[in-house]
Amino acid sequence: MREMLGQIEEIFRVVVEYCIILLEGIGAAVIITAAFRGIPSLFRDKSRSRALLTEGIMTGLSFLLASEVLNTLIAPDWKEIGMTCAILVMRAGVHFLVAWEKKSE
Repeated sequence: MREMLGQIEEIFRVVVEYCIILLEGIGAAVIITAAFRGIPSLFRDKSRSRALLTEGIMTGLSFLLASEVLNTLIAPDWKEIGMTCAILVMRAGVHFLVAWEKKSE
């Protein structure tokens, strides 16, 4: 019985590790795509460019935060918890700035 639980735990760990890699890749791709989408609109409409970039960063940080939460599940050490908190603070800061900018427009 104990051996079977160990195998299930190992399968769970491998599945979570692949999900972490997938979520990190999606997050990076979203941020990079937003940056490339924002460059052409920078020359036409700066406020639209900022909106595209901040929206992309928010979405990308959400994926990165999800991957860090999963990583904390399988390797709970202070470094991972600190990374999760840092991403959460960055996401909250960007959200605050976007809300403030929309209110000032």
